[in-house]
Amino acid sequence: MDNTSYLDKLIKVIEENSVEELREAQRNNHLDLNTLINQPITIVGAADEGIRLLTICDSLQASDVRIVDMNKEKVGTQVLNGKSIMPFCAENITERHIILATHRTYHVYIKCKELKAASVTTFMHLQALYPESFEPHFFHKDMLETMSNSVSALKQLRSSLADDISVGVLASCLDYRLHGDPTVMGNFIDWDLYLPTDIDLTPFAHSYVDCGSFDGDSVSIHLNRYKSAVKHVYAFEPDPNTFERLKVNMSAYQQVQCINKGVGDKVTKLNFSANNERASLFSESGELSIDTTSLDAELKNTTPSFIKMNIEAFEPQAIDGAQGIISKNTPLLAISAYHQPEHLYSLQFQIENIAPNKYDFYLRQHDGGLVETVLYAVPKVSQGHI
Repeated sequence: MDNTSYLDKLIKVIEENSVEELREAQRNNHLDLNTLINQPITIVGAADEGIRLLTICDSLQASDVRIVDMNKEKVGTQVLNGKSIMPFCAENITERHIILATHRTYHVYIKCKELKAASVTTFMHLQALYPESFEPHFFHKDMLETMSNSVSALKQLRSSLADDISVGVLASCLDYRLHGDPTVMGNFIDWDLYLPTDIDLTPFAHSYVDCGSFDGDSVSIHLNRYKSAVKHVYAFEPDPNTFERLKVNMSAYQQVQCINKGVGDKVTKLNFSANNERASLFSESGELSIDTTSLDAELKNTTPSFIKMNIEAFEPQAIDGAQGIISKNTPLLAISAYHQPEHLYSLQFQIENIAPNKYDFYLRQHDGGLVETVLYAVPKVSQGHI
């Protein structure tokens, strides 16, 4: 099946069924929840989502639950009611029902199948099927509802994408969100982050803005990939503790300016929840008050050529705060499009409204699972289109 037919088939399913019909169809293809909690369960992934799932299973009085992690340093750590993290191995997988409590599911899903698990389900899929029992993570809150209400937007996005790979990525993302099987993404994954197939980013490498730099991992990728072509880097990281690591890691690079601020639509202070496992975000209940800025305010005397945003659902605000730069300078944009279900299409519409007919839009998938779906907005002038 070609990618357009693949996408159209999925859109038709979404269009012709209500949310409850979509949910019920998937429940019928899945082990009943009451049966599941009375069978041996292994949770794979002992980060925040894994511990949350373990707590839910405990509240549901699941009879036999283990939690495992591939990180050997976590093995043996006590997490809940005396339960300890166990190693990822055949003994803890074979003939047990596996729930993947990770956003990066592709490889571990295949591995669990190879180890002859009784079944393999993602925590994301359980949250879609049984939201009353498994409160959805903010990455996929109301995921089925959003898809159901977005048929016209998905059709519009389909016609706006610049190449067939993008159509395939969109289709596989919808397929995974609807059915919970990450292997449907296999043919569409570019495993090298921010190195998209058939898109040359080299002409835009010289003045790089990294919104959500964490400890410098994505900045390092950019510097190592483009080397002497990189003249200026502006690395934004709001978390004070993570920012200290960023400064240390970037100390050898004179062209890197580290900025301890969040990026949004205005200059202000916002509450921020820090998390050492990367899921930091702005939140009314956040324990920290941190400075935020807009790119238009912070970079008013510069001309960025490449802006990357991975800022835990704050991408729309950051795009709003960069309207001047985007409309005037049309830098290349690489925007994470997975932190909210609607971001898969809404970010493209937002950018197009700011800079009409100035960009070609591509979707690329850089990991297997919900994360690392990136919208690339490539200036048309660079392609020789205008």
